[in-house]
Amino acid sequence: MKKTNANIFYSNPKIYSENLDNQKVPASIFRQELVTWQYTEDGIKRTTITRNFSNGKHTDSYTSEPISLKKSLTVNK
Repeated sequence: MKKTNANIFYSNPKIYSENLDNQKVPASIFRQELVTWQYTEDGIKRTTITRNFSNGKHTDSYTSEPISLKKSLTVNK
């Protein structure tokens, strides 16, 4: 699995972001999420990268959810 580039997020609410042509990041931003949907052999996968801001620092987290689209085997009653 390829690693998603987290550098597309603001890095700090108090400094300039290179991704926005040096526009200052608003102090009102406390959370960012990047959601990616990807087709897989069994269905689709939803990947979410979250960046939370607090006290001039940030914390990143990553969640991956497989969503199966294949029919499951069921027992008829």
